Amino acid sequence: MAICRKCNTDNEEGLTRCRHCNAILPVKIGSSSETRWERVRRQPELVGMPCPNCGTVNPYTHFRCSSCGASLSRPKRGSRLAKVWVLLGIGVVLITILLAVLRTA
Repeated sequence: MAICRKCNTDNEEGLTRCRHCNAILPVKIGSSSETRWERVRRQPELVGMPCPNCGTVNPYTHFRCSSCGASLSRPKRGSRLAKVWVLLGIGVVLITILLAVLRTA
């Protein structure tokens, strides 16, 4: 049994969070959950993602930063090839318009 330090609830062995208050439970030495806890403690990026605006680490379930309210989604970057095709398309349209104007003159 693991006793929650926050609400003193008895929890089943193997749980990482209290079933009553959802607080993180103490881990027994030598258990498999101890390894998981150490990995998360040493690598905070496993817990959440930093805000691109202010750097606050937010849970992965959030869409907006809890501190500044900025969007946590990363902007999609277009490839250079897509930009080339757009410029090529604009060039073809301009040449077509120019040829049409020259034929009517």
